[in-house]
Formats: sequence, structure tokens, C-alpha cells
Amino acid sequence: MSGLFKTPKAPKQDPKLIAAQERAEARAEAAERELQEQIAARKRSRRTGGLRLLLSPSRVQSQIEQRQTTLGAGG
Repeated sequence: MSGLFKTPKAPKQDPKLIAAQERAEARAEAAERELQEQIAARKRSRRTGGLRLLLSPSRVQSQIEQRQTTLGAGG
């Protein structure tokens, strides 16, 4: 009668199933890490984007060209 009150042991999991779960977890962690990096990059670009655009060489060069064409002896 002692067999009636014992809880049955769970069967061991298949090694292929365990490996598949580990690969899925690794992919999920990589995707999460990539998403966090994208969010951080977006935050960095918002923080420094305006200053970088204001001081960009192309903007400065276009302002210099405008001055040279609008100022002077009309040439």
C-alpha cells in the first residue's frame, strides 16, 4: 500500500527539447539586447541630433556660399 501514497516522478526531458529551449532563450535575449541598443541609439540621437545638425559642415558651407553671393560688389 505504500505505492498508493507516493507521488510519481516526472519523466526526464528530451535533450533535444532542452537544447531547443536554450537556443530559443538565447535568440530572445539577443533580440531584447538589440531592441535596447536601438532605443538607446534613438535617445542619443535625440539628445545630440539638434546640435550636430546646427554645426554640420554642410550647413556652415552653405551659409558661407550665401554670404559670398549676396555680399560684395554685385559680381
